[in-house]
Amino acid sequence: MRKLITVIFLFTALVVNAQTGGRPPVIVKSPEVEQGGKVTFRFLAPNAQQVMLQRDGTTPKAMSKDSSGVWAFTETLEADIYPYTFNVDGNNLPDPNNPALKPIYKMALGQSMVHVPGPASLSWEQGNVPHGAISHHFYKSAVIGSDQDLYVYTPPNYDANRKKPYPVLYLFHGLTDEASAWTAAGKAHVILDNLIAQGKAEPMIMVNTLGYGVPDLLAKGFTGMTAERFKKNNELFVSSLIKEVLPMVGKNYNTGTSQKTRAVAGLSMGGGQALLAGLNNPNLFNYVGAFSPAVPVGADFKAGFPQLNKDINNQLALLWIGIGKDDFLLSQNKQFKQLLETNNIQFDYKETEGAHTWMVWRRYLTEFVPLLFK
Repeated sequence: MRKLITVIFLFTALVVNAQTGGRPPVIVKSPEVEQGGKVTFRFLAPNAQQVMLQRDGTTPKAMSKDSSGVWAFTETLEADIYPYTFNVDGNNLPDPNNPALKPIYKMALGQSMVHVPGPASLSWEQGNVPHGAISHHFYKSAVIGSDQDLYVYTPPNYDANRKKPYPVLYLFHGLTDEASAWTAAGKAHVILDNLIAQGKAEPMIMVNTLGYGVPDLLAKGFTGMTAERFKKNNELFVSSLIKEVLPMVGKNYNTGTSQKTRAVAGLSMGGGQALLAGLNNPNLFNYVGAFSPAVPVGADFKAGFPQLNKDINNQLALLWIGIGKDDFLLSQNKQFKQLLETNNIQFDYKETEGAHTWMVWRRYLTEFVPLLFK
């Protein structure tokens, strides 16, 4: 074994030596986060013609190359967690020097994430509090016709035999994300840990499902995703949620059985799915949250919510919608707001600073969760 390791080491050294022309390899530190939020992104590409930094919610930034072939860009950011990639001569790539990654659905590469630390008062900062557990489940969906997965968060000191069942928040991701998005990028488990420890939220179970009722929805990219396929995707997803996911969670966890113990929420595509699930099934969900939701408007509104009328005001405890002022879905959400008002539906609606980003959605989750199960 020692000889094998020696051979591998020598072979690696020869390859590196050949690639660098005998020069010492370039050591790249990226991202480099300094005090005050100063962040430097770096990417080694000596033969590239152009490298751009692409950070969610902003326009791409041109990076500068030094004599060693390292491209760099420095900016000062507020305390938060930011997804980003590099565009290298037209190809989007994650940061190869950063292990923090948010997966992209059915793609080998994802988005890198940089954490700019902040005070403990920020809900996504991991503090010295009891932590819950996350379990990963797999199942065959008869409704969707494919293998699916979901993640389940159980609160600190979860008791499977507790006399009082736990309430459940079903929380959905957006288009291109995987089921892990709300924990990998949203830090929802950390947010719940902190809110529960502070007494601001009830100890609850959180379920993060895979949001594709049409598994090959993005097989041809966004150009191949028709409105009809997107609609079918959401219909099959909601059907599977009700017929398969709810019973499976109830069978394996100590959960309540009434609508008062269930909440449904999501972002973007998942926000639209949460509205479809919650507003069409108030007998199952008492709380509905939609963060920057992709919502049906016009004729699609009536088709999406055929039974919706003011009677739902006596069934729902909360309908909460939030959207950023720079979000590309803002106009659509304003139309949806008007349609709800026209149908005399009671709801909470807010527009905040920000775009279609995790920096907005973490804050929405932090505000939404303390309103549940009271």
